[in-house]
Order: sequence, then structure tokens, then C-alpha cells
Amino acid sequence: RELLPDAKDLELDPEVVRRGPGTKNPGYNFAPHQDYGFTADDWPLAGPDFHTRFGSPEVKGLVVLNFWRPVLPMRGPVKKTPLAVCDPNTVRMEDIVPVNVRRDAMGYIKMMDIAYNAEQRWYYYPDMTVDEVLVFKSFQHFKSQSGPELNT
Repeated sequence: RELLPDAKDLELDPEVVRRGPGTKNPGYNFAPHQDYGFTADDWPLAGPDFHTRFGSPEVKGLVVLNFWRPVLPMRGPVKKTPLAVCDPNTVRMEDIVPVNVRRDAMGYIKMMDIAYNAEQRWYYYPDMTVDEVLVFKSFQHFKSQSGPELNT
């Protein structure tokens, strides 16, 4: 509630993904990407129930927060391939590459890859441990917005 004080409802994504050795998703995605497209219709779980709720006049939009941390059995800080986040203000629309990715349970979903641009500003948290959590906004779409918006 502190991160989104104006939110009326909070929901947990039923497709929460845990990656790494010993999980059903042992691989990592090493390409710069965003897990969603540009609009609420791009939301992977946008079925009839979602559209009914999102279409309600009291719903102003959809925001997705990501909570990322290294997981056990890791014993020390992340030294190889830490999570990097990009300042969305430094990504041009020309840098966006729309892709459709097949997820077994959901079929194809819309995502966006990000092409290299020297003007992009990337950040990472060195030596992150299992006791630390990075919280970032990975998707946002408000009914009132005039066009696509990029998020971290």
C-alpha cells in the first residue's frame, strides 16, 4: 500500500515466476526486455474477467510491480549476471522491438525487447544478497494516458 497509496485493489499475479536451478524455470533471460506490451490488452492474463474489471468506471489503470531478489541456495552476493534496469526516459520508441513469446500455459504473449542505444542509462545493484529486494515498476497503463509509456 505504501508503494501505491491510491490503489483501491491489489492482486497477486498467479503466474509468479521463480527462476534458477531446481525450479520449473531453470533458465534466465539475458536479453534486455519488458515482460509486457504497451496496453492493458497486452496483459498476459487479460481474459474476460480481467476485461470486465478493467472496463469498470472506477478502475483507472493497471500497474505491475516486480519484486526481484537472489534466492537460496545462493550463499554469497550476486557476482555474475546481476539484474539490470534501464531508465525508461532514455529509451526511444525506435529502440522497442515487439515480440510474441510462447508460454506453455498461456500460449503467445506480447513482450518487448530493447535494441541497443548508446543514450540508454542502465543501472544494476552490485553484490546483491538474498536479504535484499529490488522493487521496480515493470508495467503501467492508465485509461487516461494518451499513448504508450515505457517503464523500468
